[in-house]
Amino acid sequence: MKLEEGKRYDFLVQKTLEIGDNTYFLLKGPGNEKNLLRKEYYKDYKISINSIINCRVDKINCRGEVFLEPANPYYTEGEEYDFEISGRDIRINKEGESVPVLLLKDIYGNELVVPMNMAGLYDSRRSKSVSLKILRIIKGRIIFTEPVSVVKGEKKEEDDVLEFHIYDKMSGMDGKDYFMVSDPDNKHHLLPADQYSYYGLKKGRSFRGRFIKYHATGKYKIEPLNPYYEKGREYDFELISVNERPDGQGKVLLVIDHHGLKHVVFVPGDFTPRDKLTFRVEKIRKGRPLLVPL
Repeated sequence: MKLEEGKRYDFLVQKTLEIGDNTYFLLKGPGNEKNLLRKEYYKDYKISINSIINCRVDKINCRGEVFLEPANPYYTEGEEYDFEISGRDIRINKEGESVPVLLLKDIYGNELVVPMNMAGLYDSRRSKSVSLKILRIIKGRIIFTEPVSVVKGEKKEEDDVLEFHIYDKMSGMDGKDYFMVSDPDNKHHLLPADQYSYYGLKKGRSFRGRFIKYHATGKYKIEPLNPYYEKGREYDFELISVNERPDGQGKVLLVIDHHGLKHVVFVPGDFTPRDKLTFRVEKIRKGRPLLVPL
């Protein structure tokens, strides 16, 4: 009997085999063919010798090797279940970006990780569990969906000022501190804490800000409203120092505002520095105003 990918068949568990450092179940299929199933992936399935297990044929490679996925004794693909929330964390996704995730526990006590934006209407202030639909089960591991770290493919108006809530602060895998932030649509984002050190942001507080597009593919990041500066307005500064740009394309000014914050400003070579200077804020990114001479 020829097995087909995607179809399910019953297999007899004949015995276990030690191959290298791993233990496998030896299975006998409906056509008396023999297949191996790695035991460690299915420690919660209570598979025993001489039992019959139903498996899906996940893949048959070019060498004829058959990869099987036994039915989970509790969970079914395509069905929705409640999972206990055991914590929150920051992980790195496939694109190398830090993303906020929920740490969950399944019925067996295993830890599961899911991006917060995939966790439905997860409420960071009240939820103790979250209801999720299982997309696939592969090697005994529950898959909910592909990770999504930022807002993609959704039209955002950069002039819209929205209310955001900071519900946690954690260290990422890159060693940096991040605020975990929810937006009005209950989607979740990370905000680098060091970029907004003088904003007075902290866990439990809300702030007003905008979505700022930063990538041609339609990715957005949050830019909190600066407590001291607004785009398009002019402000006075005191000059601290003047240096030539390393590329010879002008001068680099170090200035200070009346809040005690220092700023670096690039100006043309013919710019005449004075003790008192006025600059216009062209835009604000990552907590810092981009200053341009008048």
